[in-house]
Amino acid sequence: MNLPIAFLRPQHPTPMTESQALRKLLKSNLSIPTMPAIVQKISTLMRDPNTGTAEIGKLVAEDAPLAAKVLRIANSAYYGLSNECMSTEHASTILGLNVLKNIVTQVSVISQFENLEKETGFDVSVIWKRSGLTAQIAFKMAPHCKEVRVLSPDEFYVCGLLHKVGQIVMLDNIGKPYAKLLTVASHNPGSTQKLENMKLGFNHQDVGALVAKRWDLPDALIDAIQFHGQPIEAIGPRLHVHLITVASQAARMLIDHEEEKATSVLLRNASILGMSSQVAASLLDGIQIEEEGMA
Repeated sequence: MNLPIAFLRPQHPTPMTESQALRKLLKSNLSIPTMPAIVQKISTLMRDPNTGTAEIGKLVAEDAPLAAKVLRIANSAYYGLSNECMSTEHASTILGLNVLKNIVTQVSVISQFENLEKETGFDVSVIWKRSGLTAQIAFKMAPHCKEVRVLSPDEFYVCGLLHKVGQIVMLDNIGKPYAKLLTVASHNPGSTQKLENMKLGFNHQDVGALVAKRWDLPDALIDAIQFHGQPIEAIGPRLHVHLITVASQAARMLIDHEEEKATSVLLRNASILGMSSQVAASLLDGIQIEEEGMA
């Protein structure tokens, strides 16, 4: 679907409330993806106390391409396994069900949009790389942030992974005009949301939150996807939102090879989140940037 948007014509929109933006979004007929079936099945199995790790591993093994990608990520340097996982059953035992589910979610969501780069001409791996890196950083931050307790580290991982999914959905629906917007915004970090609101009346965070709602994810996770990037004074007590903002900023700087700036972001926000400066100073050690698009 292509929306009739004049990306090159100057526009002077009036301010729009969140409810107006949401109504415009819902009327835009954007196609929202369903949660990957394999993730739904794993979630159902994990709610059953009688389900073991082997059953989850066998379920993943039924999809050979998925299993191969899961094993590639499980055996990456990030997880630091002493022995290589040779099967998804083994991976589920070594990594644990929550970590395996996170990896499956990562691979499954990315796989739904494998043809986007060919269709839009936009390097989608840029979005997935930052999302995967944000997920890693948020996962590592979560246990050390004493002021943030509404989401588990695994939920923060999923939140980091999905915090830019609205951009993927908009690329899928709008195509090359939106790819052009992202290219323009890439020259001015922080301008994406403003440009989206001007041209569309809603932004990728609104779309990402709608995806999270359709997937029945926790309200706190939905908030983090919708409101990350806003100033700390605008989010009130929802410090988990700020954690994702900090993780995403640090991820962007790491990708730009600005390691010192990334650590500085963590140090500046450590006391707000209840994280010690010692932890913040070393938290990025061992973080791996996936150079192959994560899938």
